[in-house]
Order: sequence, then C-alpha cells, then structure tokens
Amino acid sequence: MAPSSSQKEVSYQPIASDEPEALTSSLAKPPFLSSRAAVMIVPIVVTFTIALILGWVSGQHFSDRKWDGLISPPGNVEVVFEHDLLFSERPTPESEAAWNSLIPGKLKVHPPLCIYLSAYFTQVGRGFVHHPEIAPFISNLAVFHQLHCLHAIVVSYYTAIEDADVARGGQRPDGFLEETGTRMAQSHVRHCFDYIRQTLMCGADTNLEVLDHETRATSGWGQKRQCRSYHEVYEWAEKWANSTDTGILS
Repeated sequence: MAPSSSQKEVSYQPIASDEPEALTSSLAKPPFLSSRAAVMIVPIVVTFTIALILGWVSGQHFSDRKWDGLISPPGNVEVVFEHDLLFSERPTPESEAAWNSLIPGKLKVHPPLCIYLSAYFTQVGRGFVHHPEIAPFISNLAVFHQLHCLHAIVVSYYTAIEDADVARGGQRPDGFLEETGTRMAQSHVRHCFDYIRQTLMCGADTNLEVLDHETRATSGWGQKRQCRSYHEVYEWAEKWANSTDTGILS
C-alpha cells in the first residue's frame, strides 16, 4: 500500500554539533556488560551447560541400560546364590525364626519389662509402612507380600505331605505346622500362586544363569548376580514400620 500524497515528508535531522559527546556516544553504541560481569557470568553459563549435558547422558544411561537389547538387572549389589536348607525344609521353630527375620517391624515390649527374655517381645508391622509423603496411607512393600506368600506355600506344601502320610498311617500329626499361624486356606494359597507369578514377571530378573556343561541344566546356585540391596530396603521399612498390627507372616 502506497503512502498518501498529502503526508508530509519526513527526514532525519543530524544532531547539532553542540550536543554533549557522551550523549552521542551512548546513542551510537549498544550497551555491553562490563568485563568484570562477563568474567563472572561466562563460567556459570558453561558450568550449567555441562551439568545439563551430563544429566541428559546419565538419564539416557539409566533409562536404557541394555546389553544388546536385553534390559540389564536392577541394583548394584553382587550376590552369589547358595541353597539355604533352612528355608526349604519342613517347618521347625528354627526355620520359622529365619523366615520371620526377613520381615522388618518394630519391637513391642510386653510386661514385665525384661530385656533378657525374648518371649516378652514381638515384632509388629509385618512389612507394612507409613510415611508422611511416600506412603501417607498404610502400605506394604511388595517384596514382603511376596515372601509372605512364598512362606504360606512352603507351610501348605509340608502340611499336605503330612496329611497324606497320616492318612496312610505312616506318621502321627505334627502339631507345629498348625502353630505357625499360617493361612493355608485354599483360596489364600491359590491367590499366592498367581500373585507370585505376576510379581516374578513384573520384576523380570534378567541375570544370566550359565548351564552346567555336563548336566546341561542350571540350579541357579553358585553364580554371581546383580541385585538390589535387600538390607537397605529392610532398614527403610523398619524405620517407617507401621505399629498398629502384630504378627509377621501369618
């Protein structure tokens, strides 16, 4: 669009020669930071940029930790699995104490106050935690639920064997199996079967187990694995244990 012919001609007028030199200098040159400010800001900008790059690279590393497409196992603790018969044998007071030791809780003192008699102490919590931010509602860490279910399957297995032996007249009933307080109802055990299946698939442990050259099979024992620190999980759960419930694995 062309300008109107009636518009007055506009022209730029030079600054009079008597204007202060400082004024003409400030108009002619854009303002720049002082050299001292530049010396302070440049290192900050460089450091911030490097931090961003390192953070991005680190994030890529931890989000895509793979071996030629295989997701690497979580955790940074090296563990060698060995068969501990205490956890696979027929339930005894010793084996039950071992199972119970896997689940954190707070110690609750029963009167009379006697620190020398363990019978006056029970653990409370059963792996349930309460944290003002992470777990504002009472929650259970899944690993403790998984151990609870595995323990129920172990006790139910040996109870079924005993029932069969007793029915054949092979042995007398072992009262201790009933004293464990384990929930052995069929509905509970069935729940545990599928719950453990799904948690195993959720964890998807990708540690590699090398086959025995002679048997062409693997037991999983004696081989190094990369694991999370169960000790750290235990300590955190013990610190934030909910103390409104009693018992451990029942």
